[in-house]
Amino acid sequence: MTFFKLRKHFTVNNSPRFVIVFLLLFYTASNFVHHNWTRDDGPNRGVIKWDIISYYGYLPATFIYGDPSLDFLDEGILNNDNKFWWSPTENGRKIIYMSCGLSIMYAPFFFIAHLLAPVFGEARDGFGSIYQFFMVFGALFYVALGIILLKKILLRYFTPLVTAITLLILGIGTNLYYYSTHEAVMSHSYNFVLITIFLYLILKWYEEATWLRTFLLGMLFGLIVLIRPSNILILTIFLFWGIDSWTGFVERIRFLLRNTPKLLLMIFAFLLPWIPQFLYWHMITGQVLYYSYGAHGDRFFFDNPHIIESLFSYRKGWLLYTPVMIFAIAGLIPLKRKIKGARLSIILYVVLMIYVMSCWWTWWFGGGFGGRIYIDMYGIMALPLAALITSILSFKKRLVKLSMLGFLGFLVCFQLLQTRHYRGTAIHWDSMSKKAYWVNFLRLRHEVEYVHGNLLSRHDEELCRKGIYVFYDMSEDWSYLDGISEKAGIQAVTLEIQQSRTLPGDIRRYARRMDISIPEATRMTAEQIYHMKREHKFY
Repeated sequence: MTFFKLRKHFTVNNSPRFVIVFLLLFYTASNFVHHNWTRDDGPNRGVIKWDIISYYGYLPATFIYGDPSLDFLDEGILNNDNKFWWSPTENGRKIIYMSCGLSIMYAPFFFIAHLLAPVFGEARDGFGSIYQFFMVFGALFYVALGIILLKKILLRYFTPLVTAITLLILGIGTNLYYYSTHEAVMSHSYNFVLITIFLYLILKWYEEATWLRTFLLGMLFGLIVLIRPSNILILTIFLFWGIDSWTGFVERIRFLLRNTPKLLLMIFAFLLPWIPQFLYWHMITGQVLYYSYGAHGDRFFFDNPHIIESLFSYRKGWLLYTPVMIFAIAGLIPLKRKIKGARLSIILYVVLMIYVMSCWWTWWFGGGFGGRIYIDMYGIMALPLAALITSILSFKKRLVKLSMLGFLGFLVCFQLLQTRHYRGTAIHWDSMSKKAYWVNFLRLRHEVEYVHGNLLSRHDEELCRKGIYVFYDMSEDWSYLDGISEKAGIQAVTLEIQQSRTLPGDIRRYARRMDISIPEATRMTAEQIYHMKREHKFY
């Protein structure tokens, strides 16, 4: 089809379809340009690495090595070069500490790869390039499904033009692009898709609460929570969707009570995806419910949220590294006029998500591009974003309209630039600082010397796990500790702690949780900081 024929077929009404085709072609091209599935240098695999090792481990352990308990690792039949991650349990067994939800999502493409491996001359070991290839394009399949369903949701309430612009912004103007291509097998694109489908089913269920829709809604909710338990907060969308008054809330309670049998079916369906996990936990630990993150000391500190840092910090601030989502948040204002009864449920969901995620011990969620944890919400946040775009397009003053659309376009381009910077390590994966950020701001050719230099801000993992947030500015001069005794050094660090804006509060909360005195907690903290500064063991 020539350009002119293509132009003839392009209309505003079918613009969402063209945007979806463009996004899928763009994502596919990105995958082939970077071809992460061919990077298979032992422990440095291009796809099955970091958290994915734990998400994925259930599949090869069960269906290739026949032992999800990982006891085969002790038999010397496999060189475990970062193929399996495990944690020790109280009874001395090995446990994969992340849940099996993503393995369920990976499974169809794992089995296709396993079937085709001999055809392409690859070993059926679960870790070769063919397995990684199908994982990457399996993720793209799910993302395509999510975008198509999001289009259907948006077209219920908005024009095709608004829908097309919204999809384009989400597709290339947020970190959804990075986590649908470069690190596609991480959980975020999957959660985006599942929560988008969940919203679609909610809309259908409130139109007509059939038994099939009830079952599917419950099972999907169970899978969403199995992949990331904190996503149980999406329940607020289900409970409060369509409510905009006290009368509406009362009517919703009556409606749910009238449908008690269907709610019981929903609960039953919710538990179905959890059955493999319950069986696995019971096999390893003897318990049906087990907190596998406990071995690492991972936890929430609900008395110490880091909301501002989670949203705006140079380390991982969501709105700093994905600024176009500021427009989505602002869109909650006009959303009330565009979709009756949607605003309350979305506000509750977003507020709870931001609060809970900012209470996790590592509120920046380790290595990653920006506030990656919030990608899960993008199917929901598309609605207020579309509402704001509708308002912008309705401005009577042409200059104002074009200026706002131009600024949105700039933010999309800026996002792509930041994605390039992150890909090239100009944005550090977990130790970014204000100084390091501005070294490369708006530069097409970025500088990365700071990665091994003194512009980063390293976190103290041991103290952070205790809720005492210590970050080491690598540009500081700590040589003053070399010429004094250990006792004097610890006293100097103690004085620094007392002058800190945040550390005294963190230490008080830690002392209260552990039922120890504040001086004792302060001494422990000072000793840790002193030795870290003297020894420079930051990883």
